[in-house]
Amino acid sequence: KESCETIASMELQHPSDLSAYELERLDNIKRNAAVLASLGLAGGSGLGSSPSARPIKRRKPAQVRPPAAPERRSSRLVDGAKAPDFYIANETASGRVTVGGDARALQQATQTATAAAGADSMDPLTLFGLGAMPEGEDDLLESERAAFASLRDAKRAKASELGIEGYKIAQHRSLAEVVRRCPTEVEALRACWGFGGSGVRVDKYGAMFLEALMPHVPRLRRAHAAAKAEYEAAEEAKGSEEGRISHIS
Repeated sequence: KESCETIASMELQHPSDLSAYELERLDNIKRNAAVLASLGLAGGSGLGSSPSARPIKRRKPAQVRPPAAPERRSSRLVDGAKAPDFYIANETASGRVTVGGDARALQQATQTATAAAGADSMDPLTLFGLGAMPEGEDDLLESERAAFASLRDAKRAKASELGIEGYKIAQHRSLAEVVRRCPTEVEALRACWGFGGSGVRVDKYGAMFLEALMPHVPRLRRAHAAAKAEYEAAEEAKGSEEGRISHIS
């Protein structure tokens, strides 16, 4: 557009009034205008003019389909069958659980738990007579406590010497069972709780515990024999009393 206006204004002037530079410029402008015209860019659609706007294509919104119903269905839901009862049969200190099954198993587990709770309330003599192994110092007979103290002192001394925690050498439950079983050889010690498995504790500390227990062995065996006789006498007396009451009723 500017070139066309320049040509028009310069053509109005007489050629003699134009300088050589202006004449040359006028000639160049005409040639450029001719080139633009041959390209279809003349007449307001040339250089400097804004291109024609193209229509913007808009995307159609995606159709949201409703979720289809599942093709497979649980037979339990379709038939209306009742789900079985489940319960936690066991749970370890680390949180690992064992799941039990139906209502009958749940009832049996409840009865077992009740019996176990009753066993926890038994005195050490009754536990001894039933053949139960002690799980700590409180389950020991009075005559076993001195031997337990010797084993515990040996454990603490070794832990202090090695600079480690005492439970890494042996737990109280292990020491209590050692006192009850009263082993005199390493192989017999492996049967005690906490000393089986890989046998690392037996190999490292077995001889130490057997040495600490040895002075108590004769007295422990006499005490165990006396506790057995006492328990059997108590059970016999209980049986006689129950028989007498049954006979009266």
